[in-house]
Amino acid sequence: MVGILVQEVMTDRFQKIDIDAPLSEAIGIFEKEDPDLILVFDGNLYKGVLTQDLIIRSHLKWDPTKAKVKDVYKPAPVIKPNEDLSKAAKLMMEVDLRSLPVGESKAEIIGVINDVALLERVAEGEFGKKKVEEFMTKDVITLKPGDTVAKALATMRDHAISRIPIVNEEGKLEGLVTLHDLIIRFIKPRFRAQAGEVAGEKIPPFSMPLRDVMIRGVITILPDASVREAVATMKDNDIDGLVVVNENNKVVGILTVKDLLLPISKMTEKEARFYLQLGGDAAILSDFTRERIIEDVRRFVDGYEDLLGQEGIIYLHIRRFPEKFRGVHLYQARMRVVTDRGVFVATGETWGAIQAVHDALRAIERQVLQKAELEKDTRYYKRFIEKLGLG
Repeated sequence: MVGILVQEVMTDRFQKIDIDAPLSEAIGIFEKEDPDLILVFDGNLYKGVLTQDLIIRSHLKWDPTKAKVKDVYKPAPVIKPNEDLSKAAKLMMEVDLRSLPVGESKAEIIGVINDVALLERVAEGEFGKKKVEEFMTKDVITLKPGDTVAKALATMRDHAISRIPIVNEEGKLEGLVTLHDLIIRFIKPRFRAQAGEVAGEKIPPFSMPLRDVMIRGVITILPDASVREAVATMKDNDIDGLVVVNENNKVVGILTVKDLLLPISKMTEKEARFYLQLGGDAAILSDFTRERIIEDVRRFVDGYEDLLGQEGIIYLHIRRFPEKFRGVHLYQARMRVVTDRGVFVATGETWGAIQAVHDALRAIERQVLQKAELEKDTRYYKRFIEKLGLG
């Protein structure tokens, strides 16, 4: 436990909207007030949250000029004011939200707590004195200025990441591209053009080089800087991640809010080594399907605990397509397993959510076993050969 209560960090100021309100009303609130999120209510009962990212991505499914809040919002749990901050961090990681509603129940919402305020408070103690390099992701995926927007989008999709540093041939930082910016500039206009909103407007091509679209003057931090400095830098610049560079401006890591929330979240229960974060269309799955998927992933982790390492987080993004076969939707499951032993990424796509997740798990399993074989761990050689279908 951190020993600090949610009520010490929360704010009682928050935006709210009715579930049946037009989405355009929510867009207006974001443009005027710029909140982290808007709480969605059905009368006096809290139902979920609405974020700018959810609205941006809604362009791929809904026409925002006609959609309502209920078409786009996301269910999210309520945290009680007397809970420890470690519990808040754990919930933020699990539901992939930067803020959470605070209250005794869904009928008694009294405020919100956001990730940076949480980190800023925890960083006042010993945690804030630790070095950035202890928590940063060191296995950084980068691209070159001459690579295309199409390659950046494909790389983000394949590796389940939302930002990519752009480096030169020497590995020195030249810029940054984020999924949020690419959606705004390249994907959203295509949806609008299809809807007839911007007929005749020139839409930038996916073949455009990243040097023409990347963010320049990227905010960076050194690996030996303190966590307290990192959190302050994120707060001052209103960002949720930093590129970590050495004295020669070479990229050596990425530090995000999630990287710092993870160790705090683990203070809530020592036995929890791996966290599963569900995203995408997971919220529309039935309780049975969601619980089955969670149980299957847990069994996978338990079965390979000696290979996966001591701790980590599993990002599982589920997408449901409109196509059906015998009444069952086509699903895609993109999985990214980040552990202290390495990073494993795989995708499964087939009829049914559970089967798509199973396909992704099997692909991750092959990677884990292959890594064990490549490291000359003879204990797993037979299992590795069997999984490749060679035994």
